[in-house]
Amino acid sequence: MRRRSAKKSRHGCRECKRRHVKCDEGRPACANCAIRHSQCSFTSLLPIPSRPAVTIPSPSPSVASGSSSSSSSSGSSQSDESVQTHPSPPCSDGYALQLATPLSDHGLAFASNPLMSMGSTFKIHHLELLHNFRTSVLGGSFVDGGIVDNFMDMTVREAVQAPYLMDQVLALSAANMSTKRPHQRQFYQEEATQLQTRGVSLFATVHFSDDSDDDLAGFVFSTFLAQQVLFDAFTTRLDFPTFLDKFVCALHICGGVRVVCGRSWPFIIAQYRQQVGINLPGEYVVHTGAETILTKKLAHLETLLENAKPGVAVLGPCKTALGFLRDLSYVRVQPKTMMSQTTRVIQWAVLVPADFIKLIEQRRPEALVITAYYALLIHDSRDNWLTGDAGAFIIRSITRFLGKYWIDWLAWPNEVLDSADRTNIDTPFSPIDIGMTYRIDEIQ
Repeated sequence: MRRRSAKKSRHGCRECKRRHVKCDEGRPACANCAIRHSQCSFTSLLPIPSRPAVTIPSPSPSVASGSSSSSSSSGSSQSDESVQTHPSPPCSDGYALQLATPLSDHGLAFASNPLMSMGSTFKIHHLELLHNFRTSVLGGSFVDGGIVDNFMDMTVREAVQAPYLMDQVLALSAANMSTKRPHQRQFYQEEATQLQTRGVSLFATVHFSDDSDDDLAGFVFSTFLAQQVLFDAFTTRLDFPTFLDKFVCALHICGGVRVVCGRSWPFIIAQYRQQVGINLPGEYVVHTGAETILTKKLAHLETLLENAKPGVAVLGPCKTALGFLRDLSYVRVQPKTMMSQTTRVIQWAVLVPADFIKLIEQRRPEALVITAYYALLIHDSRDNWLTGDAGAFIIRSITRFLGKYWIDWLAWPNEVLDSADRTNIDTPFSPIDIGMTYRIDEIQ
């Protein structure tokens, strides 16, 4: 079967070319370099800007007194103009995460934080987004309301000192709103992109020191960014190759979460336990060692992979990705929750090695088959706004793309989808639960 060649980023930065990863060609720094805090060659092309004065202008007497309607009108017009953000140009490969955004020079800023002088202006509707983040994004993920409040408190405390985090909080909330208000979907999608763009641009300017306090904000930012780039990929339905390009880009960015936490991981764990009341990383995905239908199917898939003898360059990364997937597929101690589902989906995206991502980019059948099994975790989260019906789309698209030769490798993922479809008709069979230790019609 003839495979489609991977799309190259011909004009990518030197660091991405050195690492042999796909560059999104964003400015002032590409997303891969920004999240990893690597020196992006694109930054050397920028002129050195003069730092604007960090001041909070006082209102003019005419506006404050309201004695002149023309003055009030003028003041209102100037106020509206001061908070305007300019839409970012489209990314060269169509990817939504674009770092080049002209930032306003007129916005109000907190004098205590130089980052706030870089155009971090906010509008009235951002208050609604902040409220939605608390009630829907966090509230829809955690069962315990106390944990929601604690997480919100920690996030706001960190965002006050790290404006890039506030931008990403609002961006993720806007992405959530785009699923709740279909009639305003385009508005919220554009808002999510602009806020994310500004947040990543600010994040790229931060120089982390040995002070672990900075790393907590960076970690929270990177986890929210990972959720949004996966959401952007999961909602792509133009065609399967376009989805794969976005998915590959999202996986590279998700891998940056490991770099951000890095040496500060013990500190981050302690802060989550102290401020939020949860234990990372096993709070929502508990490895019990108890076999499930999915873990057994993954073991069978590993046997097929070894018998196929695809070569070390393919077998090694595939077995690593498969091992991570199996670890995330064991029975959990606590009942299934939206947070546990989301955590499994994101953790695999964060853990998979760059060599495996490269195989997906090359459209290697073995890597795509493993991705189809990963899509079962996505399908298991289909009631979650972050994933929706992306799992079914990925499985069916990969099945069509690979053709008949690989149909036996993909038989069980398609059986899971078919069993879910049968719930809409009169049938004695219940849908397959991939987390069950056994099933009545499963041969043990």
